[in-house]
Amino acid sequence: MLCLLKRNNRLFLLALMVLCLTLVPVAAWADGDIKISIADPDKPDGANYEGTTVYKVLETPTVIYGENRALGTLRVTGKEGIQEPLRQGNKILVSLPAGLSYMQVPNAENYKNYVQWPETVDGMKNQIADAPGAPGVKFIAGTPRSITLEVGNIDQNGENVFLDILFNKEDFSTVRVSKLLDIAEEYQTHPAEEVTRLDFVKIYADVVIPFDGSLKESDESLTGNFSDLPELTAKEEQAISGLIHSGLVAGYPGGAFKPEEKITRAEAVAMVGRLFPEAEQRPVFKDKLPGWAVGHINGAAARGLVIGYPDGTFRADHTIIKSEALALLQRLLESYCSPN
Repeated sequence: MLCLLKRNNRLFLLALMVLCLTLVPVAAWADGDIKISIADPDKPDGANYEGTTVYKVLETPTVIYGENRALGTLRVTGKEGIQEPLRQGNKILVSLPAGLSYMQVPNAENYKNYVQWPETVDGMKNQIADAPGAPGVKFIAGTPRSITLEVGNIDQNGENVFLDILFNKEDFSTVRVSKLLDIAEEYQTHPAEEVTRLDFVKIYADVVIPFDGSLKESDESLTGNFSDLPELTAKEEQAISGLIHSGLVAGYPGGAFKPEEKITRAEAVAMVGRLFPEAEQRPVFKDKLPGWAVGHINGAAARGLVIGYPDGTFRADHTIIKSEALALLQRLLESYCSPN
């Protein structure tokens, strides 16, 4: 695979195991790389096709946080001297990292907005070609941040393989880029660590405010609401204030926010669940949920944003760990792919 790294405002191509697109900072946001993986889903170790194929980025985009961000096109071709780099029936899984999602989930009707197989490239005939009743590439499955494809037909008269993975079709294969990208790697590296209330609220604001048209930042000061918040940047205060004044985030009686306390599963999921109408109070999990949170937790569960433990319990009073927080907020980001 390939990587684009920013040096002196230019992008340079380096051979690496992942596709990395430089993320341009907005305001005080940090630089980062967008890593896209290509793998064989039929291989237990998720091996890719690096032994037979090479990867080339056809554009060198700059990317900022927000919706409909174009990452360009990644072309997969066969290595020189390899007669048949890909074979009929080979499957290819393309995955976006946590913090991103497609604008729309790929499906059998729209998948050609996510992949193309040109007839010729530089005068060379493509081995991947349509045949009667057999498209050159078949759609297998799609999620908000992945697409699985299958090579449907190989023309033996072709000279090489050319498969273009697209990230530039507006409202389809363009992507939502959230600031969740900034913390995803650290949360994946330390999945069992707990999360503070303030850290969770900051990340929650970064995920929901840019993509939810009903929410806006607020210039109202937080000092009138809470007496124990640390010094925040103006951007952080505006975002958190917006969540508080929208009723999504609440503190404790007496004007305390308790920013350094570890956030519980009930608190975190209820914050997310308040985005949606409360669900019925009927039991979803085997254990008892706190009365103040049950409707919001059930609402989040009804939308597939949260699942319990294998034994059917929710464990509301347990602190949420980084892997759980990342999964919850990633599912929330992906929920914007749904027309509902």
